[in-house]
Amino acid sequence: MQKYPKRAKLLLLLKYFESQTDEQSSKTMEQILNHLQNFNITAERKSIYADMALLRDMDYEIIKTFNDGEAAYYLNESLFDQAEAEIFASAVCAAKFVTQKKSSELLDKIASLFSKRQAKVFRQRVELARTQKTNNVEVYYNIDKIVTAMNGNKQISFLYFEYLPDKTQQMRKEGNRYFASPYSLIWSEDALYAVTNLEKYNNLTHFRVDRMKKVEIIDANARDIKEVSEYKNHLDYDEYQRSVFSMFGGKLHNVRIRFHESLATAVFDRFGLDVPVGEIKKGWFTISTKVRVSPGFLSWITLFGDQIEVLSPNSLRSEIKEMLLKLSCVYND
Repeated sequence: MQKYPKRAKLLLLLKYFESQTDEQSSKTMEQILNHLQNFNITAERKSIYADMALLRDMDYEIIKTFNDGEAAYYLNESLFDQAEAEIFASAVCAAKFVTQKKSSELLDKIASLFSKRQAKVFRQRVELARTQKTNNVEVYYNIDKIVTAMNGNKQISFLYFEYLPDKTQQMRKEGNRYFASPYSLIWSEDALYAVTNLEKYNNLTHFRVDRMKKVEIIDANARDIKEVSEYKNHLDYDEYQRSVFSMFGGKLHNVRIRFHESLATAVFDRFGLDVPVGEIKKGWFTISTKVRVSPGFLSWITLFGDQIEVLSPNSLRSEIKEMLLKLSCVYND
């Protein structure tokens, strides 16, 4: 191990407590002294007690306990508790828009906040972060530029690609750049989307961040969101998330839908518990809400077959009938 001057004792002691101790892994005075000795630092018990008192004065919670009757100590402090860190670790593993390499780095950072014993749990999660990850290494930097643009009320420009059947990438708009005002980042179905307004249109459009390339901040002010949407000051994240299906855009409609009672959980998971519920009768119930009618919404409707019926508007009923007729033709021998 590297050797340190004696003045490094307090810092080495703190690092030892941070990396080697927790409520289930306390260290005796002998173990503490042996650890310092590994760095060529000889210390007396009295000086260690004084150092621990100083750390407590600096708001480090050094706890005294007993191991087999012998006094032992641990640091009862972390930026996050284990349950909070587990939420972050699970999110990192699930996020398809984060590359496998960046996922491993983030899990390592989470693990570094805990003792080595606790950190093993988070580092083992690396194996869960290897599936269905993007290979677009620009994502991390693009997120930073989008957030910076939002904070500075500036527009962004970027390239956007889609996949061909042979898995190669093809740039949309023949490789020409998009120019947009960014308003929010939304995580939906393990993908991250930038909600924006394209400069030539008066509506909201969202783009998958992992399919954006060469994002740049441009010297032009972003459009006010109330100019291009029903939102007056800022994007209502909850309302937007509820009204958008499979992240397909569409025109916002007031709809009334009738469901079989067996779908109650699916309905409230989709629309939230605050969705207005109308008539509840003979095993059926109705809701009234706003949705953006899109291919994603129409597909969601068909998932439930005859256990769901759109009651209004009539234009949407007609659209669903037309879609089902086209679908029946595909399977009509």
